[in-house]
Amino acid sequence: MNIFIKYLYWQLILTPKKVLLILKNYLAFGFDFFSIKETLRSLFSPWRRYLWDYGRGFDIGRYFEVLVSNIITRIIGFIMRLFLITFFIIYEVVVLILGIALFFISIIYPFFFIWLLIYGFKYL
Repeated sequence: MNIFIKYLYWQLILTPKKVLLILKNYLAFGFDFFSIKETLRSLFSPWRRYLWDYGRGFDIGRYFEVLVSNIITRIIGFIMRLFLITFFIIYEVVVLILGIALFFISIIYPFFFIWLLIYGFKYL
């Protein structure tokens, strides 16, 4: 009987704790892998820090060309970082759904197994 209580303690207490710890680690990995803090901080920064210099003197054509080029690099940077944030959100939702499902499966599994044993012996 003692081994049965140890099994239930392991299956119903320790395993769900371990699943929650693993889920927490995967969610933290997503923040680090997608570097969300830095991505949000530099959301409107130019893509790959491409910036054009205005140069010396005043040439209205050159000034307008550099201004448009710098705006375009910022728009490209914004779009690329927006894709990265979108992939991060998709990753986090998938990991959260799978982690919650695994958590409930780890709790329900022993009862389902016992039910299968009883059901199997019933029709033996």
